[in-house]
Amino acid sequence: MSQFAGWLAQRYKVGRSLSDYEIAAGFGSLRSFRVSKPIDQGLIAINSTYLEYVDRHFDYRGWAAMWGALLIVLVMAFAAGMIWVLWQVQIAGERVIVQGEYYAVGFLVLLCFSIAGLAYWMLLGRDVFRYQYYPIRFNRVTRMVHVFIGGNRRAISVPWNDVHFYIGRDKPVGPDEGHTYDLRGNVMRDGIVVHTFAVGSDSGGSPGVSLASWEMIKRFMESGPDALPFPPLQLLTSVVPSFRNAFIMHVSSPGPGMILLGLPLTLPWALSRYLTMMLCRKPIWPTSVLADCRSLSGQGDGLKAPAVFGRVKQGPEAEAMMTYWRESVQEAKALDADLKAQIYGKAVV
Repeated sequence: MSQFAGWLAQRYKVGRSLSDYEIAAGFGSLRSFRVSKPIDQGLIAINSTYLEYVDRHFDYRGWAAMWGALLIVLVMAFAAGMIWVLWQVQIAGERVIVQGEYYAVGFLVLLCFSIAGLAYWMLLGRDVFRYQYYPIRFNRVTRMVHVFIGGNRRAISVPWNDVHFYIGRDKPVGPDEGHTYDLRGNVMRDGIVVHTFAVGSDSGGSPGVSLASWEMIKRFMESGPDALPFPPLQLLTSVVPSFRNAFIMHVSSPGPGMILLGLPLTLPWALSRYLTMMLCRKPIWPTSVLADCRSLSGQGDGLKAPAVFGRVKQGPEAEAMMTYWRESVQEAKALDADLKAQIYGKAVV
């Protein structure tokens, strides 16, 4: 599935020039498109100095661990079964085991170990023992973009103008699968892409939603939080690693009519997400980034992610927020056809 591009498949390519698509889908080329209602996709903190988002793959965490662990258990069980059968035949003494049978079982066991190792490298190991999420910060005061990458460096900090932002597009994996779009940034150095990151959750098949997500960041960076046409703004994405949040994200997300139908898949996914989050570390920004992003109005300034995913204050404020959300998504999706026509009309696809 192309939703996993940049994580489990279709790794981002660096050390190259911008492609025709990236130029055509760049927001500089799409200035004629107007969005009146910016969209919050994965925003977890906002104050007078910076916005902070989760990375694109935050919503899918636990998926790779679930399938990786299942594959490892199956192949190791098969290997154990082969060894057990051979052992039972030997101790029973019913017949003589020829040397070729030992070689065959040994080859199958070695193959199972190889498959298990590959499953860990390609799936399980990319989900567990890492970070719960990889945040991105946009500092409007210093005009810097900070991307958490983990490892020894922990973060990449680049000037706002050194990033080429565009509507990212993933290549479909299956013949019946459409493109998945997101808000993506290429860090540029002397005209060469040196790093790629995706901001917030993906937009499914709607490039318009990615454009509306970009509109929120652009307005904040150019004019500050007062330019965001909410109020009241309430954040929806939670980064608390609780089973309740995992359940809400994966079991409750299909909607009332689909919850029971999807339960055989979504409930194991929710459990896998919870275990994955518990086995991962919370990201901690380097002191240089914390110093750069210190709020001018103090630590209590702005909003932070809620403890429960999707939990907003009840009453007129909640109704206003949800109404705004529905209208903004509707407005953004209305631009899809024109956006695709312009992008694909200019780009080599």
